[in-house]
Amino acid sequence: MRKEHSPVVKSVDAFELTKAKQTIDQFVYSCSHTLRAPLKSIAGLVYLLTNNDGNNEIDPKFYLESIEKTVSKMESLLDEFEQFLSNSRLELSSKPVDINKEVTNVLGNFKETITNKKIRVSLIVNQPVDFFTDENRFQVLLSHLVSNAIVFQKDEEDDKQISIHVTLNSEVCIIKVTDNGIGIKDEAKAEIFRLFYRGSEQSKGTGVGLYIVCEILNKVGGTISFTSELKKGSSFLISVPNLTQ
Repeated sequence: MRKEHSPVVKSVDAFELTKAKQTIDQFVYSCSHTLRAPLKSIAGLVYLLTNNDGNNEIDPKFYLESIEKTVSKMESLLDEFEQFLSNSRLELSSKPVDINKEVTNVLGNFKETITNKKIRVSLIVNQPVDFFTDENRFQVLLSHLVSNAIVFQKDEEDDKQISIHVTLNSEVCIIKVTDNGIGIKDEAKAEIFRLFYRGSEQSKGTGVGLYIVCEILNKVGGTISFTSELKKGSSFLISVPNLTQ
């Protein structure tokens, strides 16, 4: 039996300027601290490459691939840093959004990984009315939810699945993303929305994604909850207000 878990998502009105500045300062400091380790790793690999003295046991390709992976991870962190700053500093905007188009575009960004992992994706969008929201923030929400569902698939699973179900009315858009992946350990459930928390060795990310999701939902006045069972999968449910008024 899955138990639902929800972080405390505060209203936009409570997101005061002073608290926003403190949060930004904390994020900047944390990013700076987190970037030091991969930078030192790159420096060490470069040193080994330039001081091998013709040692044939050292494969330059291996070290270059390691540097490439480390750089890629740093780029991901910087992208997420930009997302966080944009959400913190930019005013909320509202425009009509085609939900099916937005979700399809996000899935397209992960097309290569979805194909390589042989993940079966199902998408149902019920949009009977116009949906007004901040398009950029909406895209970031979708991207992080889909990314998590992909990353935490079980490698040994023959029938990897992700389902995305979206319903909309005049007041709110409800998005449910479900996977049959590795699930979340009980001891990690209270921590997954914390900045830089990585609850699984399978995580190749920076531990920032769900934190940013919560920050965006704070900004737009939305909510997030999840259920998860270890080795059976997870389901994330977010609500985004329809900013029609």
